[in-house]
Order: sequence, then C-alpha cells, then structure tokens
Amino acid sequence: MKKILLSTIAAAVMLASCTGTGKNGNTTPAADSTTCCAAAEKPVPPAVIPESETFYDFDSTKALVIANPISYDVTTKCYVHDDDGWDELRVANTNTVAIANALFQAVYKGRLTAYDYFTEQPMPVDSVKAVEKKFSRQQIGKLMFTEKWYFSEQTLSFTKKVETITLGYELFDKQSGELHGFKPAFLVKLNEIKK
Repeated sequence: MKKILLSTIAAAVMLASCTGTGKNGNTTPAADSTTCCAAAEKPVPPAVIPESETFYDFDSTKALVIANPISYDVTTKCYVHDDDGWDELRVANTNTVAIANALFQAVYKGRLTAYDYFTEQPMPVDSVKAVEKKFSRQQIGKLMFTEKWYFSEQTLSFTKKVETITLGYELFDKQSGELHGFKPAFLVKLNEIKK
C-alpha cells in the first residue's frame, strides 16, 4: 500500500502542474455595510473572460477566474480494499471505459487529435491503435484533467471547463501483482473538436 501511495504521489508531482494567482486571478473586494447598496448598483467588474469561454447557462462575463489552468489526476478504480470501504465508495459510480470509448472513437473518426503526453506532438491513428494492442481500455485507471475554473459570486455557481484529458493505463508488477503507477496513453484537447 505504501508503494502504491508513493508512486501515486510521485506521479502526481511529475504530471500535475500548478499555477498561482496571475493576471487572471483577480478577485473583487468585499463590500462593507456602507457601500453595500452602491456595490449592488455598480458591481466591480471581475477578470475579463473571452466570449468563447461561455458555456452551459453560466454567465462567465460575471465570474471570477479561480484557476487558469489547473491540472490534476483522478484515480477512477479502487486499488485499496480497506475496512471502511472509502476507496470503493469513492469510485462506485465511475464509468472510465465509457469515456475511454468516446475518446478513442473521436480520435478514430478524426474529431479529436491524440497527442503524445510527454512531447505534445500529434500521434498518428496507427500509433493510437498500437497502444490499444498493448493495453485494453479496461486497464485505464486514471484520468488527468487540465481545466479552467470559474466562480460566480452572484449565483454562487462553480463551473469547470475541461481543456485536456489524458488517459492513464495501469502498470502492475507481473510477479507481485502490485500497482506501480500509470502510463499515459494519449492526451486530447477538447477545444480542438472537429465536426
């Protein structure tokens, strides 16, 4: 278990990148009781978000930019069977194969381009097929996301816009059966969808 935890932490440190508050991380100052009405009439504008960033019914023109971007990974299968069952409960309603199927099909149909995770160079479809010959989609146990996060103070809505997804295959030790980590299959950029 310690090996799994350490390899997961090491992978997270190597794969995830964080950015602090930058020029888009502005926040509006809180209004005190004397300026409450004036603030309601003329709100302080938040960081500017391009029109292309509007999605769902969320008004991104009045939202704070919380992360631009943030990267993190999510283990989507249970690898730790403990007494309280937390890990099993955490992923009980997760269908990793469904997202893998959708992304592979989008790549094969030319709607998305697969990129090598390490070089970010486009991968030919034949290279993606070669990955599938080595690993099955059922072996995908980790997803890595790069996202933009927005928060609306007016509606108290928190919205995430997924920019990239990386599929990660399980790597087990053949002798001990222990999980050593995950190997990235490919990365897709969701803002490059072709019709």
